[in-house]
Amino acid sequence: MKKKSFKKIINFFLFPVRALFLPENSYFFLTSLRDERFEKVAPHCVGKVLDVGCGRGNLFIKNYIGLERGVGIDFFAYEGVEKIIDDPSVLPFEDESFDTVTLIAVGGHIPKSKREKEFKEFARVLKPGGKLIMTEGEKWTQLFSHKWRKFSLAIIGKIDMDNERGMEDGEEYCMPITEIKKYLNTLPLQLIKKEKFMWGLNNIYIAKKAG
Repeated sequence: MKKKSFKKIINFFLFPVRALFLPENSYFFLTSLRDERFEKVAPHCVGKVLDVGCGRGNLFIKNYIGLERGVGIDFFAYEGVEKIIDDPSVLPFEDESFDTVTLIAVGGHIPKSKREKEFKEFARVLKPGGKLIMTEGEKWTQLFSHKWRKFSLAIIGKIDMDNERGMEDGEEYCMPITEIKKYLNTLPLQLIKKEKFMWGLNNIYIAKKAG
């Protein structure tokens, strides 16, 4: 059996272990949930990529896309984030600047009052035919995982990312699926793919910009 196939099988059957103890960093044959999301999104990325809400280290761009063709932005000054954006609803990029825009596990962290404007902005910076790619979990599992992460990290004296920067009014641990479908089906965007992964507890959404 090939090493990659063996690793995939082990990761599948030990998903509960990974969900509880490997939210961010991979060890041995076990892939962290963060890295699995990255691995799910990366094959769909083409051309110049904008990763919105890149988080500490800008890891998706650095490890999966490459700094020569990708840009990671965040509105919080996490360590290793080179491009800090004050207002994601007014991005400092020209129209049609990117072939792909990614939002990896960050949809719910967009405050409700800003979501419509921000998704319009994501569409603006996409080239015609470009893709907007999101991952978003299921409501109750995301609530549990965020609460568990806060508790488990507190035991060892660490602070989780959400509490490091604080949660704004209207921010959620998970964006409702109805809202995701609404924004990804608002012209010029059209939702073209939805697929479950992580035992069906997470989802990847891909929308294409008309043109």
